[in-house]
Amino acid sequence: MRVLLAGLRLAAGATIPGRRFYMPVDSGLGIFYTAALAGTARLFGYERTLHHHSFATISKPTWRMSLLTRLAGTDCMHVLLCPAMQARFQALYPAAKTAMSVSNAIFTPPVPRPRHGKSGPLRIGHLSNLCADKGLDTLFTLLRALRSEGVDVKLVLAGPGLGRMDNALVAAGLVAFDGDVEYRGPVDDDAKAAFYRDIDVFVFPTRYRNEAQPLVLFEAMAAGVPVLAYDRGCIGSDIPRPGLVPQDRDFIQAVLPALRLWAKDRDALALASEQAHARARAAHESGHSGLDALLDRIAGPLPEAAGTAVRPKRAMG
Repeated sequence: MRVLLAGLRLAAGATIPGRRFYMPVDSGLGIFYTAALAGTARLFGYERTLHHHSFATISKPTWRMSLLTRLAGTDCMHVLLCPAMQARFQALYPAAKTAMSVSNAIFTPPVPRPRHGKSGPLRIGHLSNLCADKGLDTLFTLLRALRSEGVDVKLVLAGPGLGRMDNALVAAGLVAFDGDVEYRGPVDDDAKAAFYRDIDVFVFPTRYRNEAQPLVLFEAMAAGVPVLAYDRGCIGSDIPRPGLVPQDRDFIQAVLPALRLWAKDRDALALASEQAHARARAAHESGHSGLDALLDRIAGPLPEAAGTAVRPKRAMG
């Protein structure tokens, strides 16, 4: 009923000049509703923009997304999360001839100064929905490998366990590693900021097939925390190259050299922290440029400020 009413509103606005249609795309069966509304908007002459946030239809191309891109028309603007996602989407769906990218980095302004490594054990952090797809089991294997080499290390976990087996694995790790595992549960606001302040490295060995652009990676880098992660989705575009692990490599063997170095050389860790912070700052600024271009398309450009050639900044709501 809501989709029907939206279609009627599109028809009612058919005579409005400068009419624009913007909609996030559902990657599941709701894509049929998206296609219906995008096709209606095209029929009534709207300038159309569709915003994609999922890799599901890129990891596994679908005829439903092909149908959507055709109904939306070749002049419909498709908004993706990063240039790599945009390139893959357009290669899979030739009807999506018009596209741009806007990064999730716009949501994570960097802290004023990068953090500095502390003395004591190297604190490895991980925040997500805790499960095997996000690499929960890999984290415990990594901790065991580091301890076997005599590295002074602790693992700090945050986020909810997704299932009984995931919660059981966390509970077993708390017991098995004798105080070297800390579990903070779900965190938000001040608790989340404290989590990033308290860790030295953020590790994200995700195996999730539809991983897109995890906000936690930008949050970590914005706090000056270097990231080690598998190359999935947009991650290869988002984090510094030294922290990127190809999908065909063993994650633990790939990251052990960096972790060994940072555990004994805090100057090297401080340099990695500064590099992560610089990457977050650049991504945030670039993301705002993309956001301004997107908002110009869906809401019209802001007027020039009187007496100046510099256009005012849009506020983030």
